[in-house]
Parts: sequence; structure tokens; C-alpha cells
Amino acid sequence: MGLNGSIFDGINDLAGRVTVVDDLMKFAAEYLIFVMAAIVVASWFVRFGTGENRRVAVYSSVIAAVLALVIGKVITTYYTHPRPFVNRTDVVKLISHGSDTSFPSDHALAAFALAAGMGLYRPRFGIVLLVLACVIAFARVFVGVHYPGDVAGAAVIGIAAAVVVRLARPILIWIDLNIVQRVVPEPLR
Repeated sequence: MGLNGSIFDGINDLAGRVTVVDDLMKFAAEYLIFVMAAIVVASWFVRFGTGENRRVAVYSSVIAAVLALVIGKVITTYYTHPRPFVNRTDVVKLISHGSDTSFPSDHALAAFALAAGMGLYRPRFGIVLLVLACVIAFARVFVGVHYPGDVAGAAVIGIAAAVVVRLARPILIWIDLNIVQRVVPEPLR
């Protein structure tokens, strides 16, 4: 079974025992990513820090998430890893999900890319988002749709995507200065 399967068993065996916990994990596994996206958007309007970093943090988060998802799509095109419930009969599956490839987790890709993209510019927001990303990763295993390696690999890819986008900071600043600040009215930026 290996370490991946053993860790999966330890987490997934907790499912189906306490209804409130199951409901929280189902919410986290399916919808917490939208809460994270809302926090990224809302951070645009929270005024602590310089305006440039505040806006570039949003650009960085969004671009990193898109890049991570594209990388994930390329990986799933060439590598197929079955979901836990496909090969096993002992999985407690709390949410419905297709039997497509499991690695990497799209939810974890986007979550960790959003968190890292924000955290490189606005650490306080980044920490909050990182905690939420970890909850999402745990929840995806808890509900039985991913192995721990699926979410761990996605975390590495998402964070790496944010670091790559960080290298494009001069371009993002140019876009901010020459496009956003000319188009978006003062009160909204």
C-alpha cells in the first residue's frame, strides 16, 4: 500500500463518524476555494501596505493560479493516477466526483497558488490563505477523492507557479502603472 495509502487511510478513516465534521470537510473540499478567491478579490480594497503591492499581489495570485492549473492540465494529459475510490472498496467517499485522474488536485493547485501569490507581497493575507489551502488539501483527502500525494504535489506546483510569477514582477508593475491606473477610477484602486 505504501506511505501514500497509509496516510490516506489515517485521514479517510476519520470520515463518516461525526456528521458536523463531515459537513465541514465537504464544504471545505468543494467550496472553500471560492472563499479564498473572494479573499483575494477583497484584498484589493484593504488599504494597508502600498497600493502597488496590494494590486500586484492580486495579479500575482490570479496568474499563479491559472499557471498552476495549466501545469496540472498538462500533467493529467500525460500521467494518469486513479482516485482512491476507483481502485479501493474501503474508501469513505463523502462527495460525488468523477473517476478522472487524481494527480494533481486542481483544488489544491489553485489554493496554494493563490496563497503563495498573495503571500509573496502581503504576508498577512498569505498566511490566512495558506491555512485555508491546507484545510482544503486535508479535506480533499478526508472526503475520499484524493491521496495525500495528490494534494502535496499540487501544493509544490502551486507554490512554484507563484515563485515563477514573482519573477514577472516588473511586467506586473508596468501593467499596473500603464493600464490599471489609467483605466480604473481612483476610489477603486
